[in-house]
Amino acid sequence: MDLMCELGSMAFASRLRRLSDRLKSEATRLYQSRGIDFNDSWFLIAFMLSKREGITIKEVSDAFGISHSAISQMASAMKREKFIESRQDARDRMRTLIFLTEEGRSAVMALRPIWTAIGNCTEALISETGEDVLSAITEMEKKIEEKDLFTRVTQQET
Repeated sequence: MDLMCELGSMAFASRLRRLSDRLKSEATRLYQSRGIDFNDSWFLIAFMLSKREGITIKEVSDAFGISHSAISQMASAMKREKFIESRQDARDRMRTLIFLTEEGRSAVMALRPIWTAIGNCTEALISETGEDVLSAITEMEKKIEEKDLFTRVTQQET
């Protein structure tokens, strides 16, 4: 018996988190099976840096709509593992930019085909459901922007 399934929409966020954790764990396992020490939680930053280096934590945060604090924590972990480094912006000393290290660039090169395979397999998995899950999530995100859950619950209570 899966209590989370039984709870239905009350556990919606928890089910999304469980699915996310499972997919991230399996992706990390794929990396490790190929000898790459990379945590899938770092994917967004690594992918963005593979396209454009010398970016700020705020730029990453804004691009993905994830809190500055969460991106900063991911970047700190990546720095500890020598995957990225930070430097002061030569043009604006108030800004700190992040870059892939040589080790990070090497890892990204090895990760790219795995990322593509994960994307293809995830797309196939979504297709197997027979539902347009990504569109539904996008629509839900738009609806939450229009009126957040807090407001919806508060209005329902009155």
